[in-house]
Amino acid sequence: MSVYYYISKSSGTSADTLLGVGFASYLADIYRQRYQTTNNILIRDMGSCYVVELPQPLDRLETLHLSGITFVQPLDSGRQREKLAQKGLSCEMIAGFDYDAKLEESRIYRARMKDLPRHLQTPEARLRHAPELAALLEIPEPDTHLNHYQAITMMRIAATFNELVQRWMTLTEQQKQLHVSLLLELFSAPDNDVSTSIAQWQKLAKEHNIKGKALVSALQLLNPTTGKGANRAKASELTIGNQESFWLLELLKFRGFLDAAAPLALKESKDRKTYVLVPQTIELNTLQATMRTLRAILWQNTSIKLDILASLRLTQVFVQQYKKQFEENAILQRWHRRTVNSIAQGFEVTWYKDLGSAYATMNVSDLHLPTWLGKPESSQWVHDAEVLLDEHVNIIGHIRNSKGGEGAEEYELLRFYRDFLSGDNLRSFWHFTTAYSGYLMSTREQNRYIPQFTTTALERLLMNKQENNIALTDITSNTGFKRIAYAIRQATVTSQYRSSQQNDRTYEVRYGLGQELMRKVHHRNDFLCALAEFLFQYNSETAREEEKAARALAHIHKQASYTLTREERYKRNLRVSIATEHIDEIAKLIDRSGSPELIGSMLVAYGYARDTFQASRNDHASNEPSDNEITQ
Repeated sequence: MSVYYYISKSSGTSADTLLGVGFASYLADIYRQRYQTTNNILIRDMGSCYVVELPQPLDRLETLHLSGITFVQPLDSGRQREKLAQKGLSCEMIAGFDYDAKLEESRIYRARMKDLPRHLQTPEARLRHAPELAALLEIPEPDTHLNHYQAITMMRIAATFNELVQRWMTLTEQQKQLHVSLLLELFSAPDNDVSTSIAQWQKLAKEHNIKGKALVSALQLLNPTTGKGANRAKASELTIGNQESFWLLELLKFRGFLDAAAPLALKESKDRKTYVLVPQTIELNTLQATMRTLRAILWQNTSIKLDILASLRLTQVFVQQYKKQFEENAILQRWHRRTVNSIAQGFEVTWYKDLGSAYATMNVSDLHLPTWLGKPESSQWVHDAEVLLDEHVNIIGHIRNSKGGEGAEEYELLRFYRDFLSGDNLRSFWHFTTAYSGYLMSTREQNRYIPQFTTTALERLLMNKQENNIALTDITSNTGFKRIAYAIRQATVTSQYRSSQQNDRTYEVRYGLGQELMRKVHHRNDFLCALAEFLFQYNSETAREEEKAARALAHIHKQASYTLTREERYKRNLRVSIATEHIDEIAKLIDRSGSPELIGSMLVAYGYARDTFQASRNDHASNEPSDNEITQ
């Protein structure tokens, strides 16, 4: 018979999640001692609270050995040992996570990584457990909890943390059982009566001569909105102090912090960010394994890029888990065929600003997971999801200026993409693809490589989506849409490639075409006029070059006139003209969708994307659309 516990969302921040996960995690250790397993322990978000479900009750706590369970490892470092020695205290008090040794292991691992082939120095190699990685390094990977203890150290709360952990360690077996009973009672109902629990603990402490106060400082690392004096609705005094919380709850939050959080320092900065996984419905074992993997592949980066990669990397981890399930069982039960955002909502993100002597919470935000992967129905879904996510990660990773940083243009691009992720808003994605079209052209003009989207990836992203009562795949499969997207591609990225890489200046490179078209999308007729003007120039240039090629071949073959074959057109990199019916089809799509902005955005996105037909031929400058795109 299942047993349920409820953790109220009293703060509305990541502190609630840390408390819920921490309580579930410690319960799982107790459950393992009772039943030798932690399978099927679930955490659910029920809106006002988190629910922890145990498959079977814990029964009599007095028959268990709680002292054999490590609640949280204290931070053991040379600096902390020195402080204890100065106070005449034993260093055995903090025997636990050997911070200095773990730092050295991490340093050695990173040094070995630098000697590996470049493709193995990537998060993808660790995500997919590249066999060469383990064979070449021959040392274990760094402890993924190192970043947690680094955060505790950098935020100058190591002594406070150790004191809190030590309070639990010094309890007797009977006292630990009484404390656990108190927690089980507290979380037995959705409305957690913390005040009553505090009063019960104070009585318990008096009866058993337990030292320490019931309330301790609510540290910003665990409670992002509890900075000194930051939360008073109205000033009532001049002194500024920390908010306080029940010490047992703070200890549980540290446990949740180790399981559900990914804390990182920002690239080239002392600022920090903490990403806390927000569960929807997830097994505790899965949550813990997911976060261990994520911490191994989520590396330092700039603030906004780290937000994006956190979401995409977490989704990659979930996809790898599905891949393993499909390898073990070709047909998953319906319970397992869930979208990634039904497993976890995403992250609660806290940005801590380094002020020199302390850290201050600068921003608290939510970060969601992609909703465009669909439901995992087969191993083919896994393959498609891997390819799609790899493409997005690759594109985001290449958005940087010539110095490797991010200027105003890069920041705006990344902001559009983050808005798309967080709000599941295709409008933000179209803003991103439009801006990216110009960025792609200007970057390649500087002879810097930057990847394109592929048309296949765009189609997978748009699968099952519709706007204004029209399925977006109905738009992308339209012949007129494909042909005009082809024309945009030929006039921009393809012409630029030929000019810069093949010294072929047959056709003019239309820089800024995407932006020109998007400036007219707010009015149907203006957009159609702008599109028609571009296609008129495109067809004129196409016909002129075709005529020149035909005359040259007629001279070679000593004929009065000559009709080009498809092979001759391809050999000479000649383009295909656009027919008037293709423009008519675009007009019909606009009328059907009621949105020239939607059609224009999709045309630009597809026009600057790499066509999969070209990719299959390994030809970056293919001059013709695929057979099903050509209308004779």
